Formats: sequence, structure tokens, C-alpha cells
Amino acid sequence: MSTLNLTQLEAPVAYTDVRSQLNTMRGIFGLVLTILGVAGLLDGLEPAPWVLILGAYLVVDASWRRGRGTSAVPMLVTDIVVFGVLAIVRDDPGLIEAAAFFYVLTGALLLLRIPAAVAVVAVAIALGIPALLIRPISDPNVNALRQGIVDIVVIAAIAGLMATLLYGAVQALNASTLRHQTALDAERRAVELKDEFVSMVSHEFRTPLTSIAGFSETLRASWDELSQEEIEEFLIIMRQEAHHLSNLVEDILVIPRIEAGRLRLRPQEFDLAAEVAATSRLVFADTGREILTSIPGGVMVRADRGRVGQVLRNLMDNARKYGGDTVEIDGEAATDIYTISVSDNGPGIVESDWERVFEHFEQGTKGDARLDEGVGLGLPIARQLARAMGGDVWYVPRFPTGASFRFSMLLSRIIPETGTAAPAEEADTLSVLQTGTEGPEVNPSTEPSQ
Repeated sequence: MSTLNLTQLEAPVAYTDVRSQLNTMRGIFGLVLTILGVAGLLDGLEPAPWVLILGAYLVVDASWRRGRGTSAVPMLVTDIVVFGVLAIVRDDPGLIEAAAFFYVLTGALLLLRIPAAVAVVAVAIALGIPALLIRPISDPNVNALRQGIVDIVVIAAIAGLMATLLYGAVQALNASTLRHQTALDAERRAVELKDEFVSMVSHEFRTPLTSIAGFSETLRASWDELSQEEIEEFLIIMRQEAHHLSNLVEDILVIPRIEAGRLRLRPQEFDLAAEVAATSRLVFADTGREILTSIPGGVMVRADRGRVGQVLRNLMDNARKYGGDTVEIDGEAATDIYTISVSDNGPGIVESDWERVFEHFEQGTKGDARLDEGVGLGLPIARQLARAMGGDVWYVPRFPTGASFRFSMLLSRIIPETGTAAPAEEADTLSVLQTGTEGPEVNPSTEPSQ
């Protein structure tokens, strides 16, 4: 059975949440004392110098503490001393001291842990007893009416202090409740995302696994009865489904590596046209799509070839699933940046979803009832990988219809037969992806492609 440890209990209100408002009110209270002190000096009252000094000190202290300090202990101890000295020099201690004690008690209970609160209240009591026992300075020039007015003004200022403290406490508690609710909502959303992710992965794994299992069983049971062409066809389908599973697993595994900042990149110089051609053959094999590729040979880029292929695969796969019957892949060089466009003549994306499609697990339908292929990771992964290699991925609407995704990367050089050479940024050493790293400003997505 665990025991309650009072030293570990947090204060109900964080001092930093109410520091500015509370010290502003302390400054106003000090200003009131300063004005009363000046008025007393003009009237020749004996306690006036003390009141003036205490007020001026409180104004300076409150101004200094408005933006400094993380603990309320120094502030409350300062106020205890001010109130204690004020009680000693006043002619009739009583109501003001009681109001001040309740202010200190309220502040200690709201702003401090229990041990610190007990200590501060003990200091207030220790200073309050001598203030009540020591004979205060008696001034015959102070009449009852004037003393009553001063008491009302000072008590009103102390009441303002308490009201500010309580209002700040309510605001801080409301903010804390809102943060707690936000955290609960985030946790709930995380659980929903996990459930959606499991559902989507299960859905995506089921089809290729069923195909592989079905064709392998057919081959086992009817090998002698099948023709060589049928066997070859079945094996090709099984290989394609296995390749699809491999790509899916790679996309899933890359997420924690990116988030942890531990995705290792191996940059090398290679011909971009060859990589585009190889990837398009894999993605669009037997789809019946018209693929128009205009990446010239000799465009040499420097990046991690495997990750570039992964970005291209995801962009082309997106065009295969959501585009029309024609896909165009072209490129454009600009200084040391080369940009590939993967465009289709499909329905395109509504403007409100231009950025949403780059969020994890975003799909048009959810759960087992969803119609979309994939797990909603292709575009987010493509963008993060591109940015890790110094480029970017963004969406541009086509005119009059269709979608175009742009992929920029660092250009190493262009072989003279195909154009003008561009400078390269050498990166021979192994680089490591840092989460949140963004590439150069190459996103002209405000203008639609023609």
C-alpha cells in the first residue's frame, strides 16, 4: 500500500501562470502606499516615511518580478515583511493585518507545495505576533476619520491583490483543464489512428497474401496438369504480389526511422532517367495505362538511389490508383535543382485537401469498408524522404483536370550532350536524416500547371 508523499504534490496553480497579473497588482498596491506616504509627509505624520519607503520598495520589487522567477516564495516573504513593518508603524493594527494574513495564506495554498506553504504561513505568523505585541507609533495628528479612510483604501488594495490571485488561479486552472482535455483528445486520436492503421494494414496485406496462397496451392495441386505458360503466369503474379508486400513493409518500417532521426542515406551519383524508367516499368506493368516519359538521358543527380526510387514509386503508385488513363512523367532543371513531375488526367484533388494528402493514414474511406488501396503513407513518406535529401514534394493542380505531384532533388550535373552543366553539392560521406529537416525553397505550388 503506497503512502502519500506531501513533498511530491504539485501546487494547484503554477506561479508562472499568474506571475505577471499578480505582480502588476502588487505594483498598484505599492503605488497606493507610496501615495499615502507622500500625503502623510505633507501632513507631518510620523509613520509617513515608513509607509513611503515600503510602498516604493514594493513598486520596484513588483516591477522586477513581473517577468522573472519561477517560485512564489520570495514574493510572499517580501509581502510578509512589508505587512509586518506596516503593522508595527501603524497606530491601530487589526483589520489591515488580518486582510494581509488571508492574502498571504491564500497565495501560499494556491502557489506553493504543501511544505513550502506551511513554512511561509509560519513566517507570517512569526512576524505577525511581534507586530501585534509591539506598541505601534502613536501620532496624535491622526484622527479617526482619516485613519478609517486609510484603512479602507489599503484593505481595498489588498482585496484587489486577492481578487487578482483568485482570478489568475481560475484562469490557470481552466488552462490546465484545457491542456488536460487536449492531451486526452490527442491520446484518443492516437488510439483511433492505431486502430485505423491496423485495419488498413490488415486490409492491404490480405489481398496479396490471399493471391500468393491461392496460386501456390494451385501450383502444388495441379503442377503436372498446367501448361508451361500458365505456370509462368502464376509465378509472375506471385512475384508481383511479393514485391508489393515488400514495398508495403518498407514504407511501414521507414516511419519510425524518420521520426527517430535515424534513417541513413547513402548518396551517389546516378542517371535519373534510368531510375524513372525502371520504376515506371514496375509500377505500371500490365495496367494498360499510357505512360509518357520525357526525362532525358544524362541528367545526373546525387542522392540515395534507393530512397529516390521509393519516392518515385509512391508518386507513380498514387497516379496509378487515383489518376486517369494517361500518366505523364517529365522534368525540368533550374540552377542546381531538378524537378520531376508525375501528372495524370484523373479527377485531381480538391483545394482543401492539397496538404491533407501529405498527412499519415489519410484515406477517403476508413476501416474494412474503405475502397482506396494503400495505407495512406505513400505521399507523407515521399515528402519526408525528399526533404531529407535536400528537395521536396508538393502538389500542383492540372488544368483543366488532373493532378500533378512535383519531386525536386539536388542536381549533380547534366552531361553536355543533353544540356548545360550545373554545379554539384558534394556529399560523399554518409548522411543521416534529422526529423523536420526541410529542403530548399523550391515549392512554386501556387500556380497550376498548364
